[in-house]
Amino acid sequence: MKHLHDSGETTTKTEYKCQKCRDTGYYEIEKDGYTFSHECECGKVQRDRLAGRLKFATIPKEFEGQTVDNFLTDCYSTPQSRELAKLAKQLASRYVEQFQEIRETGKGFYFHSGVKGSGKTRLAVSIANDIITRYMIGAKFATTIQILDQIKSTWGEKPKERGEGEPVSERRLIDDIISVPVLVIDDIGVERPKDWVNERFYNILNGRMIEKRITIFTSNYRISELQLDDRIVNRIEKMALPIEFPAESIRSAIARKENSDLLDRLLGV
Repeated sequence: MKHLHDSGETTTKTEYKCQKCRDTGYYEIEKDGYTFSHECECGKVQRDRLAGRLKFATIPKEFEGQTVDNFLTDCYSTPQSRELAKLAKQLASRYVEQFQEIRETGKGFYFHSGVKGSGKTRLAVSIANDIITRYMIGAKFATTIQILDQIKSTWGEKPKERGEGEPVSERRLIDDIISVPVLVIDDIGVERPKDWVNERFYNILNGRMIEKRITIFTSNYRISELQLDDRIVNRIEKMALPIEFPAESIRSAIARKENSDLLDRLLGV
């Protein structure tokens, strides 16, 4: 942001997401004649720390900047589908508005639809984006396959060269996943229900439930249809409010609308 001084000179003022620490993660406090560096409550240090270890857990570029407010509901083809989408959007909007109170309950959402491309992932990530922007709380995204792949990558990992840091153990990785304040787990139910898969997901979800961490799930199955251990299903039921999405794919419809909007813009309509 530029400011014009009386001298006529223009200076640029840096805008920070957090004015307290100026986006460094730390601020200084003075006590008894000494100056101490204190970790900022905005959570930047924790987010940076987790980002270094949770390689999978980033918001996909496809969904960057997407919000609950700009989630489209008029692109569904039937009145019933539009009503379901409008209800999901309304609940998501109110959830974001009341997040600080709801956060204490540890309750998230379970968005489900039997059809891929119904918009459930888009809305789930939009909630995460809004929480990051409004409350400066860390939120991450991962498909179940990404979570399992990174867990497997820790098995038998060899020590790294000096200067590259220590390899992350499976236990440390799972602890990091548990500690994420808001986690979107996409496509739960597509993984093969093997014993080791059930055990890892149980550890993650049980830990998040105990810590009352917010988890937002998306799935092509109802909770009762998941081919996972009953202990996992019970925890998902406890952790998330199930919301049905239309059994309709809107990816193509959204693409057509986006193309139409771009064309109108380029033509100056």
